[in-house]
Amino acid sequence: MQIARRLLVLALATALPMTAFVAAPRAAHAAGEAAVAQDGPLTGEVVSRWLDSWQAFTAWSGALPPDRRAEIGQAIRDHRAATPTQPGRDLAAMTAAIEGMPEWHEASAMMMKRGFADLAAWAATGDRIMQAYLTLDYDSAASVAARAERDVLRTRIRDSDQLTDAQKQQLLQSYGPSEEMNRPVMAIPAAELEAVRPHMERLRALQPQG
Repeated sequence: MQIARRLLVLALATALPMTAFVAAPRAAHAAGEAAVAQDGPLTGEVVSRWLDSWQAFTAWSGALPPDRRAEIGQAIRDHRAATPTQPGRDLAAMTAAIEGMPEWHEASAMMMKRGFADLAAWAATGDRIMQAYLTLDYDSAASVAARAERDVLRTRIRDSDQLTDAQKQQLLQSYGPSEEMNRPVMAIPAAELEAVRPHMERLRALQPQG
């Protein structure tokens, strides 16, 4: 699954439409809280803060001029082609692609106001949240039932004597990769899973449709 990658490409390159805008940043520093670092504890409060900051990020990116969004999108594509992305590190890779651009500094300053050390820390936190979300979603009863149903359909297609090999291949491709390939790529600490669990509906609402 490449949900994190799709989310950031949409936000940076094509400007996600937003119905809600975070009007004021969370003043974590003003409250005396330490900024969230790349490898800091992932708590429920950090997850909530990240979700609020994602809304602000998409609203900000949606206001960028079209030529800047196009340049950013091209930088992301070039970086992806030149630098292999580590499993589960999609957001970190995407933000690294624009490091040095004026928008990187703008977004980094925005995230610092919202309690993150910088844009890299925000992206790393997002990657951890997304991997925990994928793990929880993969193991949910609805996902298990859906995978079982797709496996049954794949078996019926392979065993059909009314389809040609080409037709079977086309139908199998329409169901995407095998269920085993969709398995989350990282082992997530139990404490991080529990921090993310209460926010599953908010995270599910972020996922690109289709």
